[in-house]
Amino acid sequence: MSQASRRTLWTTIHRYIGLSIMLFLLIAAVSGCILCFAPQLDRALNRDLFVVDGASSASDPLAKIERLSAARPDLQIVGFPLNNLPGATIPVEVMATPGGTAPGFDQVFLDPANGHIVGVREKRAGWDRRHIVEGIAQFHFTLLAGDAGRWFMGVMALAWLVGNLVGVYLTWPRKRPYLKNWRRMWRFSLKSVLGRLMLDIHRSTGLWLLIGVTALAYTSVCLNFYAEAYEPTVIRIAPLKRSLFDRPAPFPNGTRPALTFREAVALGKRQVARDGLKWKPATMLYRPDWNLYGMTLTNDGTLNYRALGPIYYYFDARGGALAHVVNPYDDSAGLVMIRMLYPLHSGQIGGWPTIAIVFLLGLATIEMIVTGFYVWWKKRASRLAAERSAAKRAAITKGI
Repeated sequence: MSQASRRTLWTTIHRYIGLSIMLFLLIAAVSGCILCFAPQLDRALNRDLFVVDGASSASDPLAKIERLSAARPDLQIVGFPLNNLPGATIPVEVMATPGGTAPGFDQVFLDPANGHIVGVREKRAGWDRRHIVEGIAQFHFTLLAGDAGRWFMGVMALAWLVGNLVGVYLTWPRKRPYLKNWRRMWRFSLKSVLGRLMLDIHRSTGLWLLIGVTALAYTSVCLNFYAEAYEPTVIRIAPLKRSLFDRPAPFPNGTRPALTFREAVALGKRQVARDGLKWKPATMLYRPDWNLYGMTLTNDGTLNYRALGPIYYYFDARGGALAHVVNPYDDSAGLVMIRMLYPLHSGQIGGWPTIAIVFLLGLATIEMIVTGFYVWWKKRASRLAAERSAAKRAAITKGI
């Protein structure tokens, strides 16, 4: 195959990959840009749940948790923050006690001053103000179509990744000097005619943002095929030093802890001090299917996913023995590769600066979709005109 034929083939592949994924990539890019501000958007839309005017931060959130537990014995508390900002409510994750009736909600918001319930909601996808942020997140990930949608978006992400790499190949010049000729592909001029400007912007954006866009595409593929392909492959390559949750849960129908959250917090703080960790307790968890209390540790005492995310300590809720530790900072490369996915894809890996970069990459992806479609549309019109002209000449020649 000649160089010209090979280039024509890859141009066709790039074109039809772009056309086939264009709509779904646009959905992912727009929803992804919105999700960069998901916590702020959720608080703005549901201020009545997240904010209590004039309230200070809770001096002892555990006392409020204990009050809720005493007032609502039908609820099993499964998660809450250990620190909250002044004026912010205490969000508590709950579920029905084993064998109990589902309460119709899984989040309770407590007044930090007195522990009274400010409001409740069920964390599910929807389009009202209570659920729209979760709705956008699920739409971004699965198109609200469950596993089938997740697989479909994974295929779209894989096509996006391949299309990016093919696009870079197509920018490589045909003639020497290669680097000098390639340099112009990284530039565009606003003085160019519209068609040329759109092509140059499409190419130069793809080159300048290649690393970032490729990282987004790659992590999209890995997250969509996480359980089926990514996690098993990573663990096979670099087995984890410590594992627990890769086996069936011993209490699939749930159970009740013997220890209290207050006792579990004390256990966690003692273990952290014993291990010499400088990180701060951020949240408490309870897993009824394992009968384990969990404590998350972060750099600032609030749940965040900077770097590789939080460290988890799990304690037996019957006797308090340390049962499991999830610490990507001293485990194998396998856990590092697993835990880097979400922080890298969401931009939370470096805090607000990297979230801003992911937001800009989302905008750039939208721009590349628009400019790519415009270039295809203009060239399609030219191709159709050329085909009609050729057909007319052939008809005239045949008639002669």
